[in-house]
Amino acid sequence: MPVELTPTSTPIEEPLYLSIVWHQHQPLYYKDADGLYTRPWVRVHATKDYYDMAAVVQEYPNVHVTFNLTPVLLRQLDDFADKDAKDKYWALAEKPAAELTEADKDFILRRFFDVNWDHIIARFPRYKELLDKRGGTDDAAIAAALERFTEQDYRDLQIWFNLAWFDPDFLAQMPLKGLVENDHGFDEENKAVLFAEAQRIIKEIVPLHKQMQDAGQIEIITTPYAHPILPLIFNTSLARVGNPGAMMGERFAYPRDTMAQLEKSVEIYQSHFGKLPRGMWPGEGAVAQEVVSFVSEAGYRWMASGEPVLAASLGLGSFSRDAQGTVQEADKLYRPYYVQGQQGQPVLMIFRDWTISDKIGFDYSKMPGEAAAQDFMNRLENIRARLKQQGATGPHLVSVILDGENAWENYEDDGKVFFHALYQKLSESTTIQTVTPSEYMTLFPKQAQLDNLFPGAWFSANYDTWIGEPEEMSAWNYLLQVRSDLARYDVSQQRTAPSPEALAQALDFMYLAEGSDWFWWYGTDQDSGNDAYFDEGFRALLANVYKSLGEPVPMFVNVPIIQAKPAAPVSQFGGLFSPTIDGEMKPDDEWVKGAAFPAVGGAMARAEDVAASLYYGMDAKTIYLRLDAKTDWAALGDATVGFYVASPHLNTVLPYTHLTQETDAPTLLGLGATTLFEVTLKQGSPTATVYVPDGDLWANTGLTLETVAVKGRVLELGVPLEQLGQLEIGDDLRLVAVASQGERDLQSLPATGPAQIILPDLGLTTTVLEVNDPEADDNGSGAYSYPTDSIFEKQIFDLKTFSVGYDDENMVFKFVFYGPVPNPWGSPNNLAVQTLDVYVDKDPGAGTGARLLLPGRNAALIQGSGWEFALTAEGWEPKFVAADPTAPEPKVVTGVSFKIIVDAGNSTVTIRVPRSNFGEGDPATWGYGAAVLSQEGFPTAGVWRVRDGQTTAGQWKFGGVPDGATNYPRIFDLADTGDQAIQLMFTPSTTDVSTLTADDFAQVILLTAP
Repeated sequence: MPVELTPTSTPIEEPLYLSIVWHQHQPLYYKDADGLYTRPWVRVHATKDYYDMAAVVQEYPNVHVTFNLTPVLLRQLDDFADKDAKDKYWALAEKPAAELTEADKDFILRRFFDVNWDHIIARFPRYKELLDKRGGTDDAAIAAALERFTEQDYRDLQIWFNLAWFDPDFLAQMPLKGLVENDHGFDEENKAVLFAEAQRIIKEIVPLHKQMQDAGQIEIITTPYAHPILPLIFNTSLARVGNPGAMMGERFAYPRDTMAQLEKSVEIYQSHFGKLPRGMWPGEGAVAQEVVSFVSEAGYRWMASGEPVLAASLGLGSFSRDAQGTVQEADKLYRPYYVQGQQGQPVLMIFRDWTISDKIGFDYSKMPGEAAAQDFMNRLENIRARLKQQGATGPHLVSVILDGENAWENYEDDGKVFFHALYQKLSESTTIQTVTPSEYMTLFPKQAQLDNLFPGAWFSANYDTWIGEPEEMSAWNYLLQVRSDLARYDVSQQRTAPSPEALAQALDFMYLAEGSDWFWWYGTDQDSGNDAYFDEGFRALLANVYKSLGEPVPMFVNVPIIQAKPAAPVSQFGGLFSPTIDGEMKPDDEWVKGAAFPAVGGAMARAEDVAASLYYGMDAKTIYLRLDAKTDWAALGDATVGFYVASPHLNTVLPYTHLTQETDAPTLLGLGATTLFEVTLKQGSPTATVYVPDGDLWANTGLTLETVAVKGRVLELGVPLEQLGQLEIGDDLRLVAVASQGERDLQSLPATGPAQIILPDLGLTTTVLEVNDPEADDNGSGAYSYPTDSIFEKQIFDLKTFSVGYDDENMVFKFVFYGPVPNPWGSPNNLAVQTLDVYVDKDPGAGTGARLLLPGRNAALIQGSGWEFALTAEGWEPKFVAADPTAPEPKVVTGVSFKIIVDAGNSTVTIRVPRSNFGEGDPATWGYGAAVLSQEGFPTAGVWRVRDGQTTAGQWKFGGVPDGATNYPRIFDLADTGDQAIQLMFTPSTTDVSTLTADDFAQVILLTAP
């Protein structure tokens, strides 16, 4: 616990000190084997943010701030500034429009609008015109755009993507001002002007920062070399302190890498800024008592983390806030603490204010810049008032720490008004004084001490985002295996590297693979929309460790940790059916309900395609598989077809196809298959043999299936469900069919990823309530409009029916939609766009339970009603919740495993929750509420992952919200009988919603069984 402060403390009337830390990170190293950066983010943030963020501060000499420049960012800036490095987007933009290939054009149409549509693209008429001309992002829309776009369109788009990523101040000056004014009709020579200006700005970033640091206005800090979760590199067992139930593989523990990551950061910092660093932002603010000695020995004197770490270190659980968001334990949060390692000097810890930092990152972009700056100042004054109310003695330091590169495109004019207003107010303030942490240490060297620094990161007192899920466990196991192999060279020295340079290069690749962002994207808690890209980058670094040492790359490194996303069928599974397995193509088409996947080529094809289409179907006991050939199967002679299935209830997997010779090169399947059903294609007497994994081989179980037929072009197979483990309704199976001939794999289907088979409801549910919801009422109280991005397809939030039922084990809630239920971002629950809420009142009319719906819904049950249990079904973070009317938020019940079953073919989502979680009672007597909302991965603070609205619809926000209203319901559709508009009516308020009561929101009526 903290020790008492010294008698030299100053009275609270002295200034409140403020430390602002802008974290310029880009933690991933995006360079490929050809020396081309695969992503443009370092370069475009350099031209829009890195230079400008410092330059704006320079205009206000009385304002002192801190910039964190990570080593991997500095390394990439050096490449662009001094080594003429380029990224793929740069290279494609420079390519003459007349020479673009179809693949080039496809990439440009998909990726050259990757910038904020509302605040950036909309500012430039030609760029907006090109966006409108492109239309949607699905394959059909892109194919149509390929036909519409002219050579001049592509050239203008090549310019505009890169031009729009410059700071507005640069766009207001020549030569870029001339390009903006030209607007359209660009020529190839304009590109040279554009990229020359980009390189000029990049070259000036580091010198500007050094100049300002030397002048004493800013402090520059850094991060361990590759932005790792430093405590996990030291010992992954630390993850169990904050989460004893975390799923863990073998222990990764390399203290020497912990030190190397720190030493390399000091070396890179010193080479750029001519002095040793004093401060550090650990990757993701991840700290632990065990790494303090390393930090001290590397020469760092202070580091920072988040308030959850301090709360856990003090034994508080969490800091509490009043309705204005002011921390009540202000004297504890707003001061630094020394932590002492086992050796070395103590290290000073500062802890960020979560709310104020997130206000800048997520909320102030929705406000006028002047108002946002004033809100910031008001919050600091509220802290001063709270400290005075507590009788606390100072000095006190408020730390605001956040990314300095990612938020500003969401602001009007890149946040210019906000920055100038904020820095002007700070310059003029007599009560708030900005300092860098090192300045504060010099002013007030004596501070309290923490006995133990709890292991955690900036937003959680654990490391759950980076370790603890199955994919993350696999990634750490991969990392451990490669590090163990490398240790034979650099630790045990059992083997000699080809040269010292080769060993150094191998170690560098190893350190880069230890970076945090690879692990950030594994698991279900974060989603980039293309996690496979990060998986490929991570494994490429691991492969380069072996290549640097002249060793062959082990096979496991080539096995994806993230399984390929399921392929989209051209026709969805339409419900249970039982085809006759005879190889006949019948006129009545008994496979009409089958999901169909046509052959479209693919990376696994090694010869001309032999199969035309794959189908699957099922009934209550059997999965039926069908593979059609382009010509008779007999023409392939000794061919086989392997149906590879991944079942969630079988643990042993193999990612390769089955070939018989030791010299064969098996094909990667893109999934970890648990069972192989291999059909030998003998006309009239085919055999279907069952194989299971045995080490690195497929082993013959001796079992054969009777339900198999091959005739002409048709192969049919029936697989008993019992062959795939103890399956349950809602289980997710994956399927790949591979045609082989002799010792060659010819073709796999589906070609773009495995087929996904969701085990459907088998019709054993007793229904207690069913509501037919009116069509075309997916507009809230009548005024809402969908966001403008093409992902929000017509009627996607339009509920058709809602029903409640039960069986022996589960409560069953079913939503049927008029529109589709897509999964464009690869959600693990197959639900990426809609969020579905269900509320259960076990004693309707008694007035017990909670009236307010889940956080952010901005609606309440009518007086006399109250829910005891609720659930929210969505793609990444579904929750089962118990009401607690006395708490500021409802209680998430841990350990409740419920299933979300998406039947895309029938636009249906079924949610199955074990009945035991609802306690005793007759479900037919309960009251129910159901709402459809829009899922949001980056929600407003205090909102549980549903989308915001505004007056006019934008790319990612729905329209129709009264101007300034804070209490608008974020609900598109209610399960109702025609009075939804009345239920969702509300009197607009501009007051902070946390101060409102249930009666200030829309009033929802429960549904009960007739």
